[in-house]
Amino acid sequence: MRHHSPSHPLATLVMRSRALLAALVLGAGVAACKSDLDVTNPNQLNSQTFWSTADDALQGVNATYNGLLQLGTFLRWQGFTYDIRSDIGYSPSPWTDLANFNKFTFATYDFDVNHDTWNDTYRTIFRANQVIANVPNINMDPTLRARYVGEAKFLRGLLYFHLITLYGGQVPLITTPPLPGDRPASSDSAKVWAQIQTDLTDAAAALPASYSGSDIGRATSGAAKGLLGKVLLQQHKWAEAATPLLAVIQSNKYGLDPNYANNFTASGKNNVESLFEVQVGNPTLAGSQGVYGLNMSKMIGPCGPSFCDGRPTPWYFSQFFLEQTTTGQVDPRLDATIFWNKPGGMDVYAIPFATRYASNLANHTPDTLFFKKYGEYYLATPTNGDQSWDASINYKVLRYADVLLMYAEALNEQNQTANAFQYINQVRARVSLAPLAGLSQAQLRDAILHERLLEFGMEGQRWLDLGRQNLFADLPTLRAHDPEFNFFVANKSQLLPIPTAEINLNPNIHQNPGW
Repeated sequence: MRHHSPSHPLATLVMRSRALLAALVLGAGVAACKSDLDVTNPNQLNSQTFWSTADDALQGVNATYNGLLQLGTFLRWQGFTYDIRSDIGYSPSPWTDLANFNKFTFATYDFDVNHDTWNDTYRTIFRANQVIANVPNINMDPTLRARYVGEAKFLRGLLYFHLITLYGGQVPLITTPPLPGDRPASSDSAKVWAQIQTDLTDAAAALPASYSGSDIGRATSGAAKGLLGKVLLQQHKWAEAATPLLAVIQSNKYGLDPNYANNFTASGKNNVESLFEVQVGNPTLAGSQGVYGLNMSKMIGPCGPSFCDGRPTPWYFSQFFLEQTTTGQVDPRLDATIFWNKPGGMDVYAIPFATRYASNLANHTPDTLFFKKYGEYYLATPTNGDQSWDASINYKVLRYADVLLMYAEALNEQNQTANAFQYINQVRARVSLAPLAGLSQAQLRDAILHERLLEFGMEGQRWLDLGRQNLFADLPTLRAHDPEFNFFVANKSQLLPIPTAEINLNPNIHQNPGW
């Protein structure tokens, strides 16, 4: 019998609120439709009657957290939009549209990954806007009221960061609850970035440093500062980024889990390294309360237990062997990230790798590699060794290792290279790599990118790194890493197309260049 970790209290509260804002709105996307038949149910909740009590405020912010438990936010597709599209992964999926998505090709812009990413993100922004607009008017404890608004602003900032890094600066900027007839126009990147920074700055001021009991997992001031640093770093605002990142480091609230792999298992939920993670609950409730466990590993995990629709590129695999640990071993992050034919053996969901993939090895298939991170390979699995659709593993949105490496990058880009080594070396020491010293600014820039490559595989970071350091401009190198980049078109493929259904509903939205 398979054993699961108990449901996290915050995840349970979030699930109870999943239908709340559905009672307040009929539309899910940016554009809305108005029915010709106006029928009012006097007993039905609406935005005028709902937002009255402190409990209403709590339910509203919990419903916003629930928006993170959608396929297009953090349950499934982020593994494809940020990782498999990059040079660390490729898709041999028999689902042609999915394989083509990772070749920057669309038969329809309304393909599931694109449609879900756009709609689920804006649906959750709608929920955040409801909280931000209505909770300040509720007569309740002012500190708690400010915290709820701060949580909603953190979530809105996070979601707009995803939109602008996936779809670019023309995404509609919606900061108030829209009316049915609204057709918000495309914005510009400066306004979107500015709003994200404002939201996260406000959140950092309003949120507590930590929580206890059932509130563990909510956004903290450290999470807001860390994300603000990431947002500023992505814009090359190196000096501005350094300030909130250093504040997180100096808070002494966070550290590195001694066991790197523990970050991606159920036992590593809300550990010392976590600034913010998406809270999932007990998978046994999925049938009655909807899909909400982490789906990513079922899509991207090893063939057999999973569908292996996303696989590591051989180039990515090779990067783990460029440097040995101080004891002459392979970087331990490899075994936490990828299933491979390891000398001495490696089990794949309780079956030896060489047994499970004997035909591949007999035929000398060169790319018998599979993503391991975020899989439940460590559990007592059913007889068929399958990975559940709803893994009881929280998705870590922001880890302390990221803060350290971002701060090192911010210092290095300000010509403070000598001061940056100590921060990258903390990350390296965790996995027994020798400390770095004496590198030039350009050499350390490359070293930080390489460290991030090994540290954050399948964590939604590689696409951001490629964009921030202008590596999309070097297509020959990317094509050598991943042949799918032969389909990448400069000044087009770096952004996703806005779904056709959204363009058709809203003539004020402009399609991205080249699509």
